[in-house]
Amino acid sequence: MTQEQVNAAMRSLPGTPQRGPFYALTFPNFRLFFYGQTISVAGTWMQTVAQQWLVWQLTQSAFWLGLVSGANAVPFVLLTVWGGQVADRYPRQKVLACTQWVALLQASLLAVLATSWLIPIQAWHVTVLAATNGLINAFALPAQQALVPELLEDRTALSNAIALNSLRFNLARVLGPALAGVVLTRFDAATCFALNAVSYLAVILSLQRMRLPPPQRQPQHSPVWEGAHYLRSNPAILRVVALVGAGAAFGWSVATLYPAFAREFGTDAAGYSRMMTFNGIGAATGGLTLALLADRLPRHGMIFGGASLFAGALWILASAPSYPIALGSLVLSGFAMIVFGISSNTRVQEEAPDHLRGRVMAIYSLVFQGAMPVGGLAIGALASHTGIRQAVRIYVLLFSAAILIALTAFLSDRTQRHRQRS
Repeated sequence: MTQEQVNAAMRSLPGTPQRGPFYALTFPNFRLFFYGQTISVAGTWMQTVAQQWLVWQLTQSAFWLGLVSGANAVPFVLLTVWGGQVADRYPRQKVLACTQWVALLQASLLAVLATSWLIPIQAWHVTVLAATNGLINAFALPAQQALVPELLEDRTALSNAIALNSLRFNLARVLGPALAGVVLTRFDAATCFALNAVSYLAVILSLQRMRLPPPQRQPQHSPVWEGAHYLRSNPAILRVVALVGAGAAFGWSVATLYPAFAREFGTDAAGYSRMMTFNGIGAATGGLTLALLADRLPRHGMIFGGASLFAGALWILASAPSYPIALGSLVLSGFAMIVFGISSNTRVQEEAPDHLRGRVMAIYSLVFQGAMPVGGLAIGALASHTGIRQAVRIYVLLFSAAILIALTAFLSDRTQRHRQRS
């Protein structure tokens, strides 16, 4: 009997504890996925931090920061729904592996250009490669999100797996910027990009070692927009997706201005990296909290409570009189955005049927990943006219309005259901 069979037998014994904060890691396929993605996402965050800092050095422009942040929106918005169809039609494990090889090549090219060995690097070079990254993510993210349930032998572990996924993402978000700060100080942005290229090998190797059952093939004529039809027929889930879009556009996108905030507080690359690190610490804490408590807390309470706390933390950032208070607000916003994000993601994944999960999560990814860079582009332009603090305040007000609309609709539906039962 293999160790995995022993673990499965132990889980099935009467009286054996079935749950724990790391329950999903008892499944070998998910464990491989977790470790490989942790390394790769740390590399991705190194590249994100270095890319923003490089663009700021080249241009000293909030508009260019927003432009680079928004550059991946167009290919992502145009292609992610088809990426979901690919994830439903072909083995998700292979789809994800192909995208990681392409991402490795993209990061390698960025590293070579950043050395200015061939030609002097310019901001538009970074913008084009950011757009290439959007193209890659259009196929990678739907496959990645839809793959998670296939890695679990017990589907009731899905909420724990999603919480752990967010935890590892945010652990990497702490490690990546911290490492980027060291590398940027001692070396340069090109080194960060090169290390990110190497990190993709961890995902590729982990995917090769997974042993998954043959996937169920979907009909070749399966409509690409079937996921959208499903959401349209489920208004409660559609509202969650819409609220995530508002959070991405008016909440997550505020990170575009962190280099400008760092400059306002008189810090350098290390100070900017510290801001990203503190935000990641809060997010990792939020992920661990949900891994421990997600099954005991009301899902909608976490969605609306997390979103409201996220908006409040961003308002504190916009009003922060000093760098330490700004760091504290980033810890709080990191915690809140992950409580909001994980709870929303879990709600959608739990409701989506297996044969539609790729296309439903493609729309979820489209809304999130598409709205965030568009919001980043807009806030960069807005900040150049109003100042960074006023731009953030305007975004917080828009986000708060979206929360209020969604909460009102949810409470109205709940009251109507209560009356029908009465």
